[in-house]
Amino acid sequence: MRHSGRCGFLATDHQLRDRDHWGFNAASLVGVELSTEAVSLAICVFCGASQGDSPVYTEAGYQLGKQLGSRFHRLIYGAGGVGVMGAVARGAAEYGAKIVGVIPSFLREREMGDDIPPQEIIITTNLAHRKTTMMNLADGFIGLPGGYGTMDEMFEVISMSALGVERRPVVLVNTNGFWDLFLELVDELGKRRFLPEDKYFIVVDDPAEAIDRIEFARDAR
Repeated sequence: MRHSGRCGFLATDHQLRDRDHWGFNAASLVGVELSTEAVSLAICVFCGASQGDSPVYTEAGYQLGKQLGSRFHRLIYGAGGVGVMGAVARGAAEYGAKIVGVIPSFLREREMGDDIPPQEIIITTNLAHRKTTMMNLADGFIGLPGGYGTMDEMFEVISMSALGVERRPVVLVNTNGFWDLFLELVDELGKRRFLPEDKYFIVVDDPAEAIDRIEFARDAR
């Protein structure tokens, strides 16, 4: 059963906490047997408020939320109730995950009528503050299909990892080849020597494996 967005709990920014920085290199996860031990994590999911041109995108979102809940992790996301974003939240809620939605005040006013699962809602002043807040709360990041906002968010967490500012795991779920063009761009920028040889993210095809990778990064600290 879905609940109205008006059922969320409001929180102020002073409730946020800083996270320890992680030493993380995506190459270290290749070919490694992953731990199956349950680990409680706050996982930030960046994704779109649109459904895209295929139901496989929202299905991937739902499955990711389901995995978060069944593994007792917390979802940090953009507080949306539609598209891929809404699918992630519904899957997480149905499988018992705690949810923290972060949204700027202007979007909150616009989306008050959307149905979202019960969650703590943090109101921010603007989109940039929303992004910073989500990053401060997260132990790791997962990118699902999305638009301009998703691209902006993923570029920032990857850039910060490459610069050594934040070293927390970043995983892209390549549903239906969604990230293929991005990977081609990264390869091309590398060939032109605008990007380092090391990759600061990894790519998987399955939502469950995305969480496996973040759990392993936590265990390897």
